[in-house]
Amino acid sequence: MKYSNSIRAVVLASVASGINSVHAENVLEEVLVTAERRVESMQDTPIAITALTSDGIEKRGISNADDMFASMPGMGGYSAPGSRGITSLSIRGISGGSPANISLDPAVGMYVDGVYVGKMLGSALDLAQIERIEVLRGPQGTLYGRNSTAGAMNIISRKPLEEFAVDVTAGIGNYGLRTLKTNVDFDALGEIGEGAGKLTTAVSFMTKDRDGFYDNYSGGEDFDSLDRQAWRAALRWQPTENVTVDYVYDHSELDEVNTLQKVVGFTEGPALGGDRLSFLRFAQTTAGQLAMAPGADPRISSRWLPSIQKTIDAYEQVLANGEGRPDGGAAEATPITQSEVDGHAITAEWQLGERGMLGDVTIKSITAQRETETYVAGELDDIDSSLDANGVGAYNDGLHGVLLQYYGGSGGASFPAVDSLWDVIDQQGAGHSMQDTLSEYEQLSQEFQFIGATEQLDYVLGLFWFEDESNYHRQAAFAIPLAGRDDQKYSLETDALAIYGQSTYRFAELDNRLALTVGIRYTEEKKAINYDYGSVSTPFGVSPARALSRDENFYNFSYNVTAAYDITDDINSFVRYATGYRSGGFNGEVFNNSFEEEVIEQLEVGVKSDWWDRRLRVNAGLYTYVYDELQTSSLESTGGGVTSTTINAGKAERWGSEVEIAVAAVEDMVVSLSYTYINGDFEEFPDTCANNQCIDGSAAAKRGNSPSNKVTASMDYTFAHTGIGNFNLFVDANWQDTWEQVSLSPSILGGTPILYTNSSMDARTIINTRLSLSEIPVETGDLMVSLWVNNLTDDDYPSYGVNFQGLGLITEQYGAPRTFGMEVRYSY
Repeated sequence: MKYSNSIRAVVLASVASGINSVHAENVLEEVLVTAERRVESMQDTPIAITALTSDGIEKRGISNADDMFASMPGMGGYSAPGSRGITSLSIRGISGGSPANISLDPAVGMYVDGVYVGKMLGSALDLAQIERIEVLRGPQGTLYGRNSTAGAMNIISRKPLEEFAVDVTAGIGNYGLRTLKTNVDFDALGEIGEGAGKLTTAVSFMTKDRDGFYDNYSGGEDFDSLDRQAWRAALRWQPTENVTVDYVYDHSELDEVNTLQKVVGFTEGPALGGDRLSFLRFAQTTAGQLAMAPGADPRISSRWLPSIQKTIDAYEQVLANGEGRPDGGAAEATPITQSEVDGHAITAEWQLGERGMLGDVTIKSITAQRETETYVAGELDDIDSSLDANGVGAYNDGLHGVLLQYYGGSGGASFPAVDSLWDVIDQQGAGHSMQDTLSEYEQLSQEFQFIGATEQLDYVLGLFWFEDESNYHRQAAFAIPLAGRDDQKYSLETDALAIYGQSTYRFAELDNRLALTVGIRYTEEKKAINYDYGSVSTPFGVSPARALSRDENFYNFSYNVTAAYDITDDINSFVRYATGYRSGGFNGEVFNNSFEEEVIEQLEVGVKSDWWDRRLRVNAGLYTYVYDELQTSSLESTGGGVTSTTINAGKAERWGSEVEIAVAAVEDMVVSLSYTYINGDFEEFPDTCANNQCIDGSAAAKRGNSPSNKVTASMDYTFAHTGIGNFNLFVDANWQDTWEQVSLSPSILGGTPILYTNSSMDARTIINTRLSLSEIPVETGDLMVSLWVNNLTDDDYPSYGVNFQGLGLITEQYGAPRTFGMEVRYSY
């Protein structure tokens, strides 16, 4: 079996996710994938896998990770609130945690042209030319550079052609959408085996620009806009028939207004007497009485009382609006994200040919460097708390509480502390939230692979070295100005080394129907952090600066064993047992917050089958896993601010199933359906205790970031072949039920442990359609025109929510409304 790049680049169709091609004789196309480092049929690959080719990617409008999770079986995810280009992915209920937290490693290993992407930061930025996507479900590590507990996603960009070619797609849509994607291949230079050999090149460019979905009532740029570009250059050098060197440079950037974080409700405020609106009305009555006292501070009447009324008005409007996608929102500081990603990768492959007992041997080297820089700033809510010329505004209710305490103690009279507080309000404002964060990340990796195949044995040996460095500077402010302005700096470093191997042996005695696969991996990692937290000034004093350096080593041995048996030529079954590992480390967003590594053991039984003369395809799987020391993110609001903390949740035992069906019932039509189910929460979860009172975490914690039920369905139908071209209708429908944003939201207030209510994300049904006319007669080249509509029914669903706990706000961000447009593609 050969392992050449030219073969490895070919995937004829996509299956498992319900996308299949159909032959003219009306059978489902065979699918070739390379998920296990060898070219084989999807139906013969003993692992749960989804593959999308360029055709399936184009019909779904996929250009980044954000566009993917709806169509992928068993996959969930969300975009980070308050940021763009950062995505948290989950597979089978296993999540990487808060995606904007640069301290965390992803649970889903993402690879771009074989290069591991070390952080979720920048993971959703667009790539200029995606050829195919492969998603493997379940623990991975014995075939891939980095270990992962949830699975792996491989994004493969297109290799250069050997002749001049141009492929241009231009599009327009509602909300002022404008898109352009261009790929140019150049004629090859030289010949293989002569002189310097043959060089082929290709360059790609993509741009997206769109107005915001939501009006900005404060006068700034509208919320949830698009403004992103991506470039890519690919060079392939073939000095001899057996040696291929690929170099790829990719660059992505965006400069966008973040999506609207709509306030939909309020948490209880124990320190304020419970209901926040009732407290404000009480404060308003008391302030009115204090204003009439002899010697009362005139600012009570001129500033505080009208500000209480503005806050009451704002809160009442929030409750009146309730949940649901709004037309717009307000922000005294428009939230923005600016991000850039640069990547370089050199992949060298040397085919040694037959080497005796080693079989057909290939040696491969992947050398890569990637850099990401992301800056986010602005509000995390849509309550406009800007101050007018008289210093009046919708202050946060915590500030009203302090003013009530101050003036209540003085009988309404002015005194130095309250004077100082008013001065700080004039300087910093009185809003609820403000972020100002710069994250920088750089990674280097080197991987060597020794790939071989004999008549009965396929094998891979790998050596992987990885290092990265993260630098973070946060100057956020919450409950302004009470908590002051954070000055958090930290730097993180990772050094990792791993050796792995996997082999598959086919038993000739059983006519090669039985195959046994064994994979092993050993990993060593060192994590180090330098905390550098500056002093924080508040109206109540100064918190001193803090600094600390820590490091820790982690070691892991993981493995998998798979037995696959071909019951018939068209019915293949497998049993897979696999372990996975995600390194422990340090959370830079919480001082001296460390966490241990997490490990997973998964058992899976699957069957892949073709029926009805290959018109019907049914694949199914049943799995169960045990998760120990699961790393879980939660929000923490102690100290007046909100940040993401990381804990080891303990133990989870879960199970699930996946069924995928595709049928080519009539000519030129493929209908697909998939259903995935996940069951189970936590067997063990840390309790929250204070003053001999405890909340049972194991009983209260829920699985976060993944729905229990998910259904995807699609129809790909070329319904007319005419003299002006071929008409194709593609419909993709996705439904998923409710899910929890985080596992648990515990806190301790006044010495008492409490649970804040988690925001549940509503069930959603999203229908996307595309009508295309292809092979339009033109003098030269190919022309295609497409009309598309996404979220056809304009489903009003929240994509993520944040409970700000003690700060009072509950916010939601929403998925895109109905969008539509037209694309024209020309290639020659």
